Amino acid sequence: MTEKKLIHRAVPRREILRRGGLGALTLAAAPAFVTRIARAEEVEINVATVGGVITDGLRRIFGEPFTKETGIKVNFGSGTSLALAKLQASTNPAQWDIVNLSGAEEQLAIRDKLVVPYDYGIVDSSHMPPEYKETYGVKYSAFMFAMAWDRRKIPDDQAPKTWAEFWDTKKYPGKRSLDANISDGSIIEAALLANGVALDSLYPLDVDRALKSLERLGRDHIIWYNANQEPIQQMISGEVALSSAFHGRVIVANRSGAQLGFTPDYSAVSGNYLCVTPTSAHKKEAFQFLNFLLSNTAADVEYIKLTTYAMPNTATFDLLPKDVADILPTNPALKGKVFFKDDSWWAANLEKTLQRFKEWQLS
Repeated sequence: MTEKKLIHRAVPRREILRRGGLGALTLAAAPAFVTRIARAEEVEINVATVGGVITDGLRRIFGEPFTKETGIKVNFGSGTSLALAKLQASTNPAQWDIVNLSGAEEQLAIRDKLVVPYDYGIVDSSHMPPEYKETYGVKYSAFMFAMAWDRRKIPDDQAPKTWAEFWDTKKYPGKRSLDANISDGSIIEAALLANGVALDSLYPLDVDRALKSLERLGRDHIIWYNANQEPIQQMISGEVALSSAFHGRVIVANRSGAQLGFTPDYSAVSGNYLCVTPTSAHKKEAFQFLNFLLSNTAADVEYIKLTTYAMPNTATFDLLPKDVADILPTNPALKGKVFFKDDSWWAANLEKTLQRFKEWQLS
């Protein structure tokens, strides 16, 4: 399988978020009972993804078996963005049949007619939790924005169980490392939870109340990070004992010998969407691949084990080790203990919220 490089200038996702002018926040197999898809003659589909372990997993676990099953080649490229989706809408036929978009990006793409509705006549949704299924896409590679800690300094049984405890500088002296990229991370939501807002009452976000909550935590107790690996490195080095972090980063670090803990409770659940472009010449084949990706239980289990990110296939739970299943945002046991990031709110309020946050930081 070849990996293509995108032919536009790939703008880093967070740079897209800061610019605002692009209006953006910044890629599973047919079940066994489904009739084998007719083999295609010399058809290729191109999928623009985020790169790294995600792309590697998509290619090896889904792309290559799908080609073997159907004869349809799947090419992958990294550097996806909302800007790329816009470029496809003005190119006929599109170079990229499927583009990976974040939640708020997907909302903006829908608004601007840059993606088409999913064909659920092809994509099997029988094992999808309803909160992951949308008209224009399915949330996949779901991850959690969580509270994390250094187990060498804070044992699990003494770690914060709520954001209010995470904010408690008397119980937990020292600095916390917090995500400065408020649209990617969920520190505005965390600040509101720390201030007593209920999980089911977060949206619409009261940004001023969140900033007052951060002020109460104290600027002297905050180290702001901009790259997702920074808080992991800061905890490993001993610079901080508490941090916000994406749960997959914690798990991967522990696989390499780190001693970090996290809790899924009160985490923000986010994910990506694989969206089909309106000018794709191979929409049917694109949806066949998406069905292959979203509903093959054995392949989904392999992907979850590789990446630590959840697939929206409830049939995976019986095949996953309990310690893995327990910390997946798709686990029914976590219902009511986590919240879903409201992508529609962020798409509509991104620019002014970023501006307000920057003003607070500089004040």
